[in-house]
Amino acid sequence: MSHTMHTYSAIGDSLTLGTGTILFSPTFPDYYRTGIEQTVGKRVNLQKYARNGATTGDVRSWLEQSLPIALGDIITITAGGNDLIDAAEEFALTNNEAALQEALMSSCSNMKWIVEYLVKIANEKPQMIRFVNLYNPYPDLHFAEEWIKKFNKNLISCTKNEDVEVADVFNLFKGREGCLLSFDGIHPNECGQFLIAEALIKTGVCL
Repeated sequence: MSHTMHTYSAIGDSLTLGTGTILFSPTFPDYYRTGIEQTVGKRVNLQKYARNGATTGDVRSWLEQSLPIALGDIITITAGGNDLIDAAEEFALTNNEAALQEALMSSCSNMKWIVEYLVKIANEKPQMIRFVNLYNPYPDLHFAEEWIKKFNKNLISCTKNEDVEVADVFNLFKGREGCLLSFDGIHPNECGQFLIAEALIKTGVCL
C-alpha cells in the first residue's frame, strides 16, 4: 500500500450519523471508506460532520460559517429528507402544496451553492463529491413517493458538475423497506447503511 492518504469527509443529517443502527455498528461512511481503500489501494482517513435533523440549509450554513469541517478529496452529502419532512408537516396542517414546492426550490438553490463552494475551494485537485438521493420510508403513501421522486430528479439537475455524482439509493430500497429500515421505520438499519455505501461505490472511484 502506498503511504499517500486520501481524506473522506462525510457531511449531513441522521443518515451520515447512523441514527437507527445499533451503537458502534458501522455506518455507510465506514463501509464506503473500506470500499474506496480496496479500490485504490491507499488508506482513507474518514471524518464525519453530521447532525440529526440537518437540512440542506444547515449544510450550507456550516460551510458558509467555515465550521471545523475538514474538507477532503472525497465528500459525501446526505441532506434533503428533513427539508421535505418539515414541509410535509406544514402540508398536513394546511393541505397546501406550496410548502413542498418551496422546499424543492430552496433545497435546489442550497445544493447548487454547496457544489459551487466545494468545487471552488478544491483548488484544481481532483475531488469526488457524492450526494445520496432519498429513499421513501413511507412506500404506502402515494404523496410521499411523488415528492421524493421530484426531489431526486431535482437533485440530479441542481448538482450537475463533472466532480459530482448522485448515488441512487431510492431504487435500491424500493420494495425492500421492511428489511432495510430500522425499528423506527424511518432510518436505515445496518443492511440499509451497507446498501447506501454500495450505491456510492457504483458511482465510480476517480482518485
